[in-house]
Amino acid sequence: MNLFAGTDELNIPDLFSSASRRIILNGAVYGPFVKSMRHMAGLNTALARSEFRRLDIIDVDPKLDFSWKKSFLEALRFGISHQAVEDEIKTSHSFLTSLADKYPSKVRLHPARKLLCLPIVVVDDIICFGQYAHAEPHAPAGFWGMVEADVEKLLEWTKSGHPSSSATKKEIAAFRLINECAHLINIHA
Repeated sequence: MNLFAGTDELNIPDLFSSASRRIILNGAVYGPFVKSMRHMAGLNTALARSEFRRLDIIDVDPKLDFSWKKSFLEALRFGISHQAVEDEIKTSHSFLTSLADKYPSKVRLHPARKLLCLPIVVVDDIICFGQYAHAEPHAPAGFWGMVEADVEKLLEWTKSGHPSSSATKKEIAAFRLINECAHLINIHA
């Protein structure tokens, strides 16, 4: 496992470009992707690849309101006005909807109906994860971990809700991250 200060060193656009099977985005709001040509190009490269199967995105839909949404968004974008956060959610949702419209057989949007615990980006067998905090700067500037694991196997374990009895400590830790995504969306290998 590697630990990085900020998302720049993760080089997520290049991870997207190299994706051959699957991407899972559990980041709640994707406004920064809209502003980044590199992120957009990386996603389009992956989605255009014939062998690429699916992009699952957990999305905060601006039309949905849950008891946890206001306090979650205050942590997600700490120090920013409520209106600015709402505007970013709308921009993000519009971007995601257009991406799903462009690649309907590969992109699946999943409205966030449960509290999101941490940002996670999964690209094939690479899992990147950060943390939300009531702090400025926001999550992209925080600590991020990157670990390689057999994501297909971990997704298979989500069907039972727990790791294999022979799982290593590293596999159990990685399973927790994948299971977090599975609880938010219905994904199976």
